Amino acid sequence: MADNDLVSTTSSNGKNSRLGKIFLSFLDTIDNFYDPAALTLVKQIASSSPSPIDVEVAFGLLSAWTATGLTLPKPIPPAHALCFPVDHGQHWNVPVEWHFLTLSLNLESGGRVSAVVIIFRKAIATAACAPKRTTDLDRQIFSTSFGVTVQMPGKKPIHYSFPVVTRAGVEGGVKYSNNPFHLKVGKYSINGSADMFPLHLHAEGAGDSSAGRPAIEIDVDCSDTNPLFLQGKNGYVGTADATSPSYYYYSWPNQSTTGAVTIDGKSYNVKSGLTWMDHQWGGYPVPSVPESPGWSGWGWFQFQFDGNRALTLACPQTGGTVSAGAWGFGNYIDGDTSIFVTTSLTVSRYTKSTETDAKYPSEWQFSVTSEESGVVKLDVTATTVLEQQALWQGGLTEYAEAASTAKACGYVNGEPVTMKGVGYCESVGFEDPSEVLTRCKTWLHSSLQKYEAD
Repeated sequence: MADNDLVSTTSSNGKNSRLGKIFLSFLDTIDNFYDPAALTLVKQIASSSPSPIDVEVAFGLLSAWTATGLTLPKPIPPAHALCFPVDHGQHWNVPVEWHFLTLSLNLESGGRVSAVVIIFRKAIATAACAPKRTTDLDRQIFSTSFGVTVQMPGKKPIHYSFPVVTRAGVEGGVKYSNNPFHLKVGKYSINGSADMFPLHLHAEGAGDSSAGRPAIEIDVDCSDTNPLFLQGKNGYVGTADATSPSYYYYSWPNQSTTGAVTIDGKSYNVKSGLTWMDHQWGGYPVPSVPESPGWSGWGWFQFQFDGNRALTLACPQTGGTVSAGAWGFGNYIDGDTSIFVTTSLTVSRYTKSTETDAKYPSEWQFSVTSEESGVVKLDVTATTVLEQQALWQGGLTEYAEAASTAKACGYVNGEPVTMKGVGYCESVGFEDPSEVLTRCKTWLHSSLQKYEAD
């Protein structure tokens, strides 16, 4: 990651900040951590009036121990069904949460702009351990992830990854309310109705001439064209005994979108567009013994096809590659009908990141079937994927969100179908964990030296 992608600030008043005290209160509750030296480093950072970015980097070093004292989702039933509009909002006592939007925007002047906008929330303390008079918002940090793919007529497509913006609730820069929904982190905001859609999305990434990156602003209105659907089983993704990573998860596909995209001061009107939105919250259970975390992650795919049809698929991976014929699951959506499906994924090509050792899927094929024989049987193939589309999450974690087009052929309810559409290929956890740990520790040692110098 380039040095100018993240900027750490320090306090020279010799006293720990409220943010540092809140985070430190949580660290003092962690037992059996697998790397005592790393935990010591994280506590030193928390004791030094850290910046929100430093807290997020330190948070990432804690691995599954970030769930200490917090709540993780359980299967539905026996857990209560998701309830709206309450569950559109933040779940303060769950370790990690995000609102994720992808946009495929056809411009009036020709060409297409695809974008992914994510706002993450992470709990850095529990209500029980936090200092007195700490609000729910105070014990959270928020960060953004923003990537844009620009395809103009007669020009090669190009992908831009924008610097992460990290804010701490206790220090300002975050505004939140629910019913109607409103979430603002820096210059990124989602303003929705009580039912989330229709909503207005604003995302603003700063330009950098030295990196060849233009300033890009997206300002769009997304309609309530389609209802949400629950992912997994009743909105729960995880094992029946909740001993593995577990999440609550639901999505809105094919939401008609209008508005404008501004690139280096030049505005382009959106002729037609589609938005996909996910809301997900959960995390990993705290390990019972202090073992080093393994190499794991996932490939996730979503497609918005013609005919108001959509498809979402997820395939776990270990070791930084997807095994041949990897099993996965997801949902096929036709209007307001959602059908649970399973899939076999084959990745035939990977593209190496320009900044890490990670290699991300850039050519792939799916075979998709429903649990009920004959209802859904599709073969899905990427028709275009821009190879280099890596970007960054908060905490110095690289991943990829690759804008793509795809074609699906097969049968639905016995009728032959051929569908074309747009979507995204997400790749998480493809970088060697040791490289991530080294990068984070180096960052924190550097920050600590700056604090001590002040």
